Order: sequence, then C-alpha cells, then structure tokens
Amino acid sequence: MRIIRTFILRLLIDPDEPEALRGSLQPVPEGEAQLFADEGALLAALRKAVLAAQQERSLGTNQRADRTGGEIP
Repeated sequence: MRIIRTFILRLLIDPDEPEALRGSLQPVPEGEAQLFADEGALLAALRKAVLAAQQERSLGTNQRADRTGGEIP
C-alpha cells in the first residue's frame, strides 16, 4: 500500500551563493521543520520523514490487530 505524505519545502536563496541548496522541509499537517544546508541533508530529512511515516503506519496496523484479536488483511 502506498503512503502519501505532504510537505512544505522552503528554499532559502542567498544572493551571494545562489547555487547553494538550503532551506527547510516540514511535514503537513503536523511536524516540525527540518533544516538542511545541502542536497545530502535534504535527502536525509526526506528519508527520516518517510521512515517516520512507515513507523506510524506500522503502529496503526498493530493497534488495529490488537483490537480485533488478529492480523489485518
């Protein structure tokens, strides 16, 4: 099953370094903004957010299984 996440991506452009990729990534509707200073940090923030979404989904599935007394199809 696919997980769809929405983010606000803010790019901060420094006129002295217009090629530098800096900004923040914030999950919507909840979540704190993760700052990044380069491409690698942006990718790391995205991976962290995806992992958090997978863990939330896994916890939700386990909680439903506990309430029904079995596995969720």
